[in-house]
Amino acid sequence: MDDSLACGVDLKKTPLHFDHLAKSARMAEFAGYDMPISYDQITGGMKAEHLLVRENAGMFDVSHMGEFWIEGSDATKFLNHACTRSFDKLSEGKAQYCLLLSESGAILDDIIVYKFNSEKYWMVVNASNLQKDFNHLKKLSTGYKNLALRDVSETTALIALQGPQAENLMNSLGFQVRELKYYHFITTDKNWIIGRTGYTGEDGFEIFLPPSEAPDLWRALEQKSVLPIGLGARDSLRLEVGFPLYGHELGEDLLAHETLSAFAIGADHNCLGSRSFEKPPRYIPGGFTGVTPKPLRAGEKVFLNDIEVGWLSSGSYSPQRKQGIGLGFLKLEKLPKKPLEELIFMLESGPKRREVKWELPPFVETRRAKKRSLKKAS
Repeated sequence: MDDSLACGVDLKKTPLHFDHLAKSARMAEFAGYDMPISYDQITGGMKAEHLLVRENAGMFDVSHMGEFWIEGSDATKFLNHACTRSFDKLSEGKAQYCLLLSESGAILDDIIVYKFNSEKYWMVVNASNLQKDFNHLKKLSTGYKNLALRDVSETTALIALQGPQAENLMNSLGFQVRELKYYHFITTDKNWIIGRTGYTGEDGFEIFLPPSEAPDLWRALEQKSVLPIGLGARDSLRLEVGFPLYGHELGEDLLAHETLSAFAIGADHNCLGSRSFEKPPRYIPGGFTGVTPKPLRAGEKVFLNDIEVGWLSSGSYSPQRKQGIGLGFLKLEKLPKKPLEELIFMLESGPKRREVKWELPPFVETRRAKKRSLKKAS
């Protein structure tokens, strides 16, 4: 879950914008915001930032993400209809990853929903899809009398602390998170929401708080010698563990059960777009590794015996594996009935082709990302 690059002229700024400039961050447009890509002068660049999160901890400004309140006695019933997972049996204080689909089954977004109780939920969406998602949900909500939707994205900041030392750092700041389980959350006496969630594959926390209070938390973490991490390393971290990115591994041209997020389809769950689950999948999602350190790149075509059989949706260099890695799709109708690991695929990289191997992600196993089989489509 995250955002693809958006185009625009008037860039929005997060509450931590001037903190990034003070650290000479390399800034770029991302989802309509002026965002830090890396902090080369103080960290040594994206590779160093990536390894810092894997080995210690780093902090991310992800205030560009969108947040909605969904409240009322119809809230659970509404979310059961709108999302690919049921919320009936979800415990209070727990978060759940799921998808928003159109009536035809097109993927509108991947989201995380936090359950306070059966009448109060917090939804986190990708910034590039914020308005689309809210409009979609508002349209769906017209049949529910006791339901209120509120977009509070402009009044919410979000700081992510990720890495093996994240728990110790949070406890040193006075947050009682040692007993907090993965994909659970708590609220503080300031009404901050702290979720044990994240997008790196490492242990960590996402802290939702008012924009005016974000700089103080950022600087408190700096006083603990925590370094800021840009969106460049955020992307390579999520790629190493095979987390999908909307606009790349997820999109309106894909069906839920032919993506890496197929696990987010609830068993026998009847939601908007669920009839699409009956369609035969067209693609197999997965990963590719290069035989050299040269990075793999999104958009490169995959060939088997000179026949185009797929494409890369994301690609980069893995600092852990020290080789090029990528996520992508293979066209089922083009594949022989052999184990994919035994096939020799070629990647079209400019005027040349180079060998790549099929591998199910994660490419790097972490505390929060383990090898698993892809959910089989029915």
